[in-house]
Amino acid sequence: MGLQNISELERSNLALDVATRLRDLMARGDLSPGTHLVESEVAQKLGISRGPLREALRILETEGLVRSFPGRGSFVAEISARDVQEIYSLRAILEEEALRLAIQKATADDISELEAILQSMFAAAETGIHAEVLDRDLEFHMRIWKVAAHQRLEGFLREIAAQAKMYIAVQTSLYDDLAAGISDHRVLLEALKNKDVELATRTLREHLRVASETLLDYSRRQLDHG
Repeated sequence: MGLQNISELERSNLALDVATRLRDLMARGDLSPGTHLVESEVAQKLGISRGPLREALRILETEGLVRSFPGRGSFVAEISARDVQEIYSLRAILEEEALRLAIQKATADDISELEAILQSMFAAAETGIHAEVLDRDLEFHMRIWKVAAHQRLEGFLREIAAQAKMYIAVQTSLYDDLAAGISDHRVLLEALKNKDVELATRTLREHLRVASETLLDYSRRQLDHG
């Protein structure tokens, strides 16, 4: 009947939970690109056995977040130029469409919620809390995707965001001035309020272009120091 053994199901769920935890640590910069994920140490810190950890690492490897090498072990993936270009070019195409739809459908309540998220983002920037800025940044964009009310489009964007979180975390950490680095979000919100499609899409494209160039420059510097 294809019924899964309960112990196997619990183990599978645990592996998914571990993958989520590791993904979040990467996104927050606690596991930076190039970090060696020593199985015994990671398993001990997470309080789990090495079996579910290995399954979690395989999940992250399929997402491009982990690289495994025979005889060397697993490492948090380095930021490659190809990954940056592919993720940000695809995100730009999909997110621009989500933004167009959101402008058409946004209600006063939607705008108020985006304003509240933006206020929290800048409050975190003023105190220099990079992880909080990252969380609010992603929340802001995800709220726009939700307002677009296109389930498949939102699903694809969330999948890309899961892969991009580590890149966004590195990008955020590179800002000399956090508030200046996220200032484009204010322009996006004003464009949404005024239903200005041209300004909104132009601002989004520039925002993602600068982000990708920042990461590409970081990637080149890492190679130079490698």
